[in-house]
Amino acid sequence: MFERKIRFSEDMINSNDLMEKKSALDFLIDALQYLISTQEGNRNSQYSQLALSVNKDTNSKVYAVVKNELNELMKLSNEYFDIRHNDYLNGAKQQREALNDSQFVEYLYNRAYALLYLLRLKQCNQDGQECEVIGI
Repeated sequence: MFERKIRFSEDMINSNDLMEKKSALDFLIDALQYLISTQEGNRNSQYSQLALSVNKDTNSKVYAVVKNELNELMKLSNEYFDIRHNDYLNGAKQQREALNDSQFVEYLYNRAYALLYLLRLKQCNQDGQECEVIGI
């Protein structure tokens, strides 16, 4: 289901229809959220574990960038915009902004896709699996 959502999102993001682009972003963020949820512990610990899969040195800039990007993408999807949520207000009772610009939706999609691609690639290499499931 994880890989299927990603592949489905890859097809949908190329549509000219804004709603399909938004659905592509929803599916991709769902996949990223699933990957995060497979890690042990609280949110911070989960982000740390995924960042460690990219760089084992917690003092490195790469580690910091990956961990911060996970945090930022989840903040964007859960707090700022109407990605994956139908509620008008976020947890802090602030209004989520509707995504009405297809180019900005594509920007968010590509930002999340790049991170998810890196995490999947690193996980595949760590597990010693064939990496054909991620297109490489």
